[in-house]
Amino acid sequence: MKVQISFMERAIELAKKGMFTVTPNPMVGCVITQGKNILSEGYHVKAGSDHAEIVALKNLKKKINNNMVMYINLEPCCHQGKTGPCAKAIIDSGIKNVVVSILDPNPIVKGKGVKALRSNGVNVNVGLCKAEAKYINKGFISRVTKKIPNVLMKQAISIDYKITNPRKKWLSNKESRKDVQFIRAKSCAILVGSQTVIKDNPKLTVRLNKKELGIFGKKRNPIRVVLDSNLELDINKYDFFNGMEKKIVFNSISTNFETKKNIDFIKVKKNKTGLNLNFILNILAEKYEINNLMIEPGEKLSTALIANNLLDDLVLYLCPKIIGKYGLPASSAINNFYSDSIKVESIKKFSNDVRINYEFLRK
Repeated sequence: MKVQISFMERAIELAKKGMFTVTPNPMVGCVITQGKNILSEGYHVKAGSDHAEIVALKNLKKKINNNMVMYINLEPCCHQGKTGPCAKAIIDSGIKNVVVSILDPNPIVKGKGVKALRSNGVNVNVGLCKAEAKYINKGFISRVTKKIPNVLMKQAISIDYKITNPRKKWLSNKESRKDVQFIRAKSCAILVGSQTVIKDNPKLTVRLNKKELGIFGKKRNPIRVVLDSNLELDINKYDFFNGMEKKIVFNSISTNFETKKNIDFIKVKKNKTGLNLNFILNILAEKYEINNLMIEPGEKLSTALIANNLLDDLVLYLCPKIIGKYGLPASSAINNFYSDSIKVESIKKFSNDVRINYEFLRK
């Protein structure tokens, strides 16, 4: 079993190579083995390109025999999309043994790919490295099954719980800020409040090159999203609105589309905490196919996210600074973080800063 686990772990590692490019599709890796040897590998790079199984089959140099086994972290598709059905390609190839980590949560596929393989004489085992396979595609699974993205909130915070430093532009150090760029690159969209745009004038683009990201194709920036309830932001003033990449402005006034700058203005209802965040998350998942949403909030938005139980992940960069009374405070709800519904996923140092990744165990 150890050998089989190592093969599936390799497939999952290959899948992660698509983390910066594959959205809105899931990350999928595939290996073809015989005995204790890996004969071929493949992973899905981006929507519209060959799926992992097809890449691995094309890379296979040996003639297929009944002793070969294909390992895939996600059930092969069985429908015609931008590419052909992988289940059919596996059947036609002559591969007779397939190991799958998890079924595809998409109802178009779920269970049907495995059924097609078994109906055509292919031995299929499901469940190896199930937890790891679910984890890498938790955003895709959330979008398909819950109709909302996986929501990650990022904040840099001082030891006296402040999120700004009036004496300096940055609270966190250079190493921490570079690490944030990798989180941003993984995200399908990044959301901020209008006050962040006004005070910081952020571009919200990925400031890493292709070599740093380990990709060969075009670099993808996340869709930029802002909450501007009363449409107070001047689209000709702020860097947020520059360029032709998609921008979305959620507001309480009107729905319309600005084609020159590629801006969608979407009207949503308000509730006690402001614009209805549940509606916004649903729109981002259903209309824009957002798997992973990164949020860089101020105090008001972070408090609303916590109060409405909308977080899946929290990334805190703890900075060894005492800011004092002039810095903006973090959410008052931060004092409630340590509970049964939250677990520490990882801790890592970046010079004197400490990054803590929390996972919210919400239903």
